[in-house]
Amino acid sequence: MWALLLLLCVVFSVHMFEYRRSIQEYTIAQPATLDRHDQLRSLLYEKTPIPVEIGSLPWRPEVVSKSNWSVSVGSESSEGSDDSELYMTASQWLNEKERPALLNGPELAKEMEFETGLADLNESRAWWWLPGLRETNVGILKKGSVLDGLSWIASERQWIGCSHGGPLTVWLVHSRYRRYLPTEVENPWTLTVGEAPWIGRVQYIEVVVKPGWCLGLPAHWGYAVRAEEEAWWWRSNQDSAMSLGLEMFNRLL
Repeated sequence: MWALLLLLCVVFSVHMFEYRRSIQEYTIAQPATLDRHDQLRSLLYEKTPIPVEIGSLPWRPEVVSKSNWSVSVGSESSEGSDDSELYMTASQWLNEKERPALLNGPELAKEMEFETGLADLNESRAWWWLPGLRETNVGILKKGSVLDGLSWIASERQWIGCSHGGPLTVWLVHSRYRRYLPTEVENPWTLTVGEAPWIGRVQYIEVVVKPGWCLGLPAHWGYAVRAEEEAWWWRSNQDSAMSLGLEMFNRLL
């Protein structure tokens, strides 16, 4: 029993050290190719942002216009009944003159089997990461809009890509500058000294993600995404038992 507990403690300590380890310099890895899994896996170990050419994915107009995938566009309520979801086919939704907001990105990604196109990313993961991508999502950003404000990555690696339109501009900041930023940031490009008195201390970089490309961001980095033109974006997470456990713990707090 004691030997087993000691082994578990050692494994936990190694995973915690690996999860907390983070590159301190703003280094972008050279673009990796999907057909060289060993190369991509070695870059994942370096904990740097990684640009990858992912190629054509189904989340683009020429595919959606011919599909019967279900798109949720809101809900309606009638007297004496619960709210019911309003759905239309993806092809109908795309052809709407005033296209309603897409409300079921994760479900739509699952229905279109989007992760099939990301299989090479999953196969190149570090050996101790959990199999399978998680929380895959798709959506569309209007020109000049920002996706979800400034977010901080808890997963081992978060992939953000553009499948059509765009490009996307990704604002990247290392976690050591987090103390200089407000808790909630809707748009880091418009931050002022009034909102963030120490903004002058923050060093950040911008990365442009063109259609057919994605950017893999390591744990502990902060990022925001802005569309220069209307952009069809996607996002997916890779986790280890450590990162997933800590994320679930934080959600309970």
